[in-house]
Amino acid sequence: MKRFLAILVAFAIGCSDVAHGMLRESWFETRVDHFNPRNQDKFAMRYYINDEHAYARGPIFIVVGAAEPIQTRWITEGLFYDIAYLEGAYLFANELRYFGYSRPVENAETENLDFLNADQALADLAEWITYLKETYTYNPNAKVILMGTAYGGALATWFRQKYPHLADGVWVSSGAIEADFAFAGYNEALGESIRQYGSDACYSTIWSGFRVAQNMAHLGLAELLTTEFHLCEPLDTDNDLDVRAFLLGLRDDIEFEMLHLRNINSIREMCAEMEQQRDSSLNALIDWFAREHQYEQCVHLNFDRYMERYLETDFNAANLQAGHRQRLYLQCTEEGFFPTTSESEEQPFGNMIGPDFFVKVCQRAFGEWLTEDVIFKQLKSTNTRFGGLQPAIERAHFTNGGIDPYRVSSPLEDLNPKAPATLIPDTFVSPDLDSIDYENDSEELIAAKERTRTLIDTWIFEDFEPIHA
Repeated sequence: MKRFLAILVAFAIGCSDVAHGMLRESWFETRVDHFNPRNQDKFAMRYYINDEHAYARGPIFIVVGAAEPIQTRWITEGLFYDIAYLEGAYLFANELRYFGYSRPVENAETENLDFLNADQALADLAEWITYLKETYTYNPNAKVILMGTAYGGALATWFRQKYPHLADGVWVSSGAIEADFAFAGYNEALGESIRQYGSDACYSTIWSGFRVAQNMAHLGLAELLTTEFHLCEPLDTDNDLDVRAFLLGLRDDIEFEMLHLRNINSIREMCAEMEQQRDSSLNALIDWFAREHQYEQCVHLNFDRYMERYLETDFNAANLQAGHRQRLYLQCTEEGFFPTTSESEEQPFGNMIGPDFFVKVCQRAFGEWLTEDVIFKQLKSTNTRFGGLQPAIERAHFTNGGIDPYRVSSPLEDLNPKAPATLIPDTFVSPDLDSIDYENDSEELIAAKERTRTLIDTWIFEDFEPIHA
C-alpha cells in the first residue's frame, strides 16, 4: 500500500510540534497493521500536547481519542486538566485512526476498513505511550492515566486490561463497554426519563402516537402521513425500509430534543407541548414535529436519505469528516448500539424497528457479507475478549449520568474495591468532565468529581518510588 501525499505532507510538517498557545499539535508515525509483519506501511496519527503545568519526568495524562475528530477541550480545561495541574502532569489527546486527519488508508471504501477496529487502535496507543515516555518525560516509569468518554472510554477500559503495564489507571466517563446489537435498554432508558422528568401522560401520548402512525402505514395511508408530517418524498408504505426509516426519524427527533441541551427542562418543555389539548395522540405528535421543523419546507425521512451520510468514501467529504461512515462500521463489526424498538414493549417508540433493519443498513453501507449472523458473532467476540460489563480490571473509575441512556452499557456498580462506579443522578452524558463548581454542582456531582480526583492521586502515588538523579 502506498502512502498517499496528504499523510506524507502531514508527517513532514508534524515531525516538530506546531504551537497554538500552550496547546501544540504533533504527529506520531505508527503502523497501519500492527499484526501482520509482511505489512510495514506507516501512517501519521495526530495528537496534541499541553505541558504548561508538567514537571520534569512527571506523569502522563491522556484523553483517549473517540470515534470523532480529535477533541482538545479537556486538555485545556475541566476536571482532568485541573488534576493534571495538581499532579504536575503532561496532558495529551490523540486522534483515533480513520477519523479527522489520522488516515491509515487513502479512502473509506469497504476493503480499506479492515484496520478500523479496537485491537489496532489499542496497539496505536501502546506504541504512542512508549514514545511519549521516551520523548517527553524521559522517564520509562512515568505514571500514565487515561481518560475516555463514549468509544474512547471503551478503548481506555480495554487498554488497561490488555496493556496494564502501560496504563496505571483509567477514568471512564459515560463509556459504553458492552457490545449490544438490539440495545433495547437504550430506548427503555429514554422512556424512563420521559416518565420521570415529563409525565406518564406524555409517555402515553408518544406511545399511542407511534402505534397509530404504524397502523396507518400498515393500512397504506401513505398520502395522509406524507401530508401531515410534511415529508419531501411520498412515504412508500409498501416499502418496509422506508416505513421504518420514517419511524426511526421520528424517534431520533424526540431523542435529540431530550438530550442535546443536557437539560432536564428540555424534556419537561417537550412534554408540556405534547400534553396540550388535542383530539388525538397522533395529532399531538404531528404538531410537535411540525414545530421542530418549522423552518424547513419539508422533511426527508426515507431510507435512501437516511443512508446518504454513510455511503461517501472520500475522507474530505463532510460526512466522513464528521465520522458517520466510520462510526457505523464500528457499530456493524464491533459495538452494535442500534436503537431497536421491536425487542421491548417497555419503551414508547412503537415496535417495528428490529435488528433486521440495521442489518440492511450495514449491508447497504458495506456489503452483503455483513449478515445478521456475522454481526452477532463480531459483537460476541468483543464481549468475549474484553468481558462486557464485567471486565477484569483494577484502578478504574466508571462514572455515568443518571439520565444518559448509554449508561445501560456501562458498569453502574463497583466491579471490585479497586474499580468503583459512580452513578450521578439527574445528569446527562459525561456530566463530570467540567471543573468542580462548588456553587452550582449538585452534592452528588461534586462527590463524583472529588472521588475521581482522589482515585487518580492514589493511582499515581500507590507504587511511588522516589526519582533518583
